[in-house]
Amino acid sequence: MATTTTSTATTPTSTLITETKSWLLQHERIIIVALVLAFGTFGLDKVYNVEAARADAKYTAAQQQLADAKANSAAQALATSQMTQQYQALVQALAAQNASLNASIAQRTASGVAQRTTDASLPVAGVAARWDDIAGTLVTPSGDTIVVSEADAHKTLDMLEQVPILVQNLADETKIAGNYLAEVQKGDLLTNDLNAQVTGLNTQLADQTKACTAQVAAVKANARKSKFKIALWAYVAGFLSRQMLVK
Repeated sequence: MATTTTSTATTPTSTLITETKSWLLQHERIIIVALVLAFGTFGLDKVYNVEAARADAKYTAAQQQLADAKANSAAQALATSQMTQQYQALVQALAAQNASLNASIAQRTASGVAQRTTDASLPVAGVAARWDDIAGTLVTPSGDTIVVSEADAHKTLDMLEQVPILVQNLADETKIAGNYLAEVQKGDLLTNDLNAQVTGLNTQLADQTKACTAQVAAVKANARKSKFKIALWAYVAGFLSRQMLVK
């Protein structure tokens, strides 16, 4: 009966170290390239991730600012709307009151014109009676003259002295009212301008948000492209390294 003997060859440690060192020396460039690609891929991936995170943070901050700005704008718009309604109600009430006052002025003016026409044809007795009605005096007609006491003369003179003053005061008050009207009209223009500015700022905020969103999308797209390029280069380097190892 035959006996089979199995022998086991043992590679000395020094020989294994020598072969490993020789292999490392032979493939030194490939190893360096592989390490550079590995660390480069890792570093670039981190860089693009950081850029994308920063872009996301800016986008989030911009969104929050936009939300706050819109909330403030909405609150201001509500307050402006309420004030505008109150202002319009006041304008309507004042317009109605002014219309009534203008009607009264027109009526008094017409009555005054008619009264002066009547006064022009009054006899002496009629003039004396009209004088008493207006001035609160007690004058006496005498032929073609009117007898006036000293007290009634001073009373009448006092009333006449007030006429030019009242006329000038009326002119000044009319001018003041015109100035107030000009201020109100300027205030209306200012309000319209402010409303236009608010609308423009809202549009600007919306445009900035769109731009920020596009920037974030571009950064993420660039990151994806860069990762794809890195993966492609790593694949090519690995393929070339394999061909060199095979040879």
